[in-house]
Parts: sequence; C-alpha cells; structure tokens
Amino acid sequence: MKRAEGNFLMAANVRTKYANKLFKPETIATAIDEVAFQGHRHYRVVQELPFDLSDTDAAKALEEWLDREEFHYVWRPTHLEQDASRRSIVTEYPELEISW
Repeated sequence: MKRAEGNFLMAANVRTKYANKLFKPETIATAIDEVAFQGHRHYRVVQELPFDLSDTDAAKALEEWLDREEFHYVWRPTHLEQDASRRSIVTEYPELEISW
C-alpha cells in the first residue's frame, strides 16, 4: 500500500466514525424534541469538522429514519469562517437541516 492510499483510508475511517457518532437517530430525535419544546420548527445538525458527510452510510440511515418519521430535510451549504489575516479560500460543505 502506498502512502497516499493509506492516508486516504485513514481519512475515510475518521469521517465514517464521526458520521456514525453525529447522525445517530436517537441523538437527533432528542435534539429535535428539545428545540421543538422551545418553539422552533427547524434543527440544523452542526458539525465541528468541515467534512461532506452526506454520502455516508450513517447519513443515509438517518435520512431513512427522517422519511419514516415524516420530517423534511435538506443538505444546506455551510461556509468556513475565514481568518481576516489570511487570504480568502472559499470552502463549503453541506450540513443537514431538519424541519417539521
């Protein structure tokens, strides 16, 4: 295995583990209940790491759960905040927004 392939596999492993932690239906259901109790009709799954996780198995399983529970959802682009002292680099990744 070449170094690039090993690095790709390491990165994919980290993203998979992060998606599995982030998109647990039980965790999302609790978060939705909490914000609905406060009167909100939207919940955005905010990621700490700027990865596109929309194609992961965990995200797809969550989408299936959201469909069964009749929630609406969309993957919205999220932009990284730039440091004013550094040159501008446009970077975006999708985050899941759920509504009811």
